[in-house]
Order: sequence, then structure tokens, then C-alpha cells
Amino acid sequence: MTEIIIIGDSNDTALERLIKHKLSETYSILYIKGNEITGTGIGYELTVIDSAAPIIAGLTEPIVVAKKNAVLPEDLPPDCTAVISSHDPSQLRAASRSGVYVVDCGLSPTSTVSFSSESDDTLVISLNRSLKALSGREIQPLEMPVKKLGTDDYTLMSFTALRLLLDDFDSELGKLI
Repeated sequence: MTEIIIIGDSNDTALERLIKHKLSETYSILYIKGNEITGTGIGYELTVIDSAAPIIAGLTEPIVVAKKNAVLPEDLPPDCTAVISSHDPSQLRAASRSGVYVVDCGLSPTSTVSFSSESDDTLVISLNRSLKALSGREIQPLEMPVKKLGTDDYTLMSFTALRLLLDDFDSELGKLI
């Protein structure tokens, strides 16, 4: 079972909707938010904890995904992976102090995940440098079109980073030039 910790404003439900809608196609998701626990999907089990200030001590190799303007805890487990905004100095400092594996998302071509173009309904997400998925597979730089589904750019980039870390695309991703 993989644990995913979503940190940020509980009123921002864009990432929650993407996880429940898209990841439930290939995963069994136990989603915990406040006093509400929902289960959806079939497949490999994911536990998702959505909180502004979660307690994450004792979790083994969790993926922490920061929403926009989220405040990361100072005590991130050293074996976790953090998906953060490359434009949020406090998230960058907290992840750096913790020494965790960071996948940063933002508009800069130096960010791990950014986007190269967009249309009214599609964002072309760019993986600018390789990353190591939880499966152990190294995913090489690539570009992929993603439907916006009414979601902001950062949420789409962080969700795509999460899917890459989960090695969710069930295909041979390679370099796309």
C-alpha cells in the first residue's frame, strides 16, 4: 500500500477530484479528509490523507503533495517524496531542510515538471529531467498532453507528477523531442 499525503487548504478540492476521478480507474483509493473516509476504485491500494496540517510521523516512504500556498511541516520523513511548487520559497526551504526527494512543479524550464504549451482545453506537461518512480523505473524526460478539466496549471502539473511517481501510465514512456 502506498500513502499519499495531500497538504493544503481543504476548500481547494481540485486535486481531490482528479485523484478520485482518474486514479480510481486503476487504483483502490481510501481517501481520508477530516472526519470523512471514502473508498473508490479497484486495483493496487492507495491511502490518501488530505489535510492542512497532517501528522505524518511513522509513515513509510509517503508521497507528499503540496497544494498551492500549502505550508509543509518541518519534520518531513527523510524517506518521503515531496511534490512541491518551484515558485513557493517556503515549500522549497522546508523540503530542502528535510533532505527529501523533491519533484518541483512550476513554469520554469528548470523545474522537474512544467508545461511547454497550452490551448483552451489541453496543457502539454513537460518532465524536464528524469525521475525515479516508486516502482524503481527511471522515467526519462518527456512531454504529454493533459486535458485541463477545468483545473489550474499547478494542480495539473502536481497530479501528473504524482502519476509519474506511481508509474501509473502502464506504458513505455520514453524521450519525446
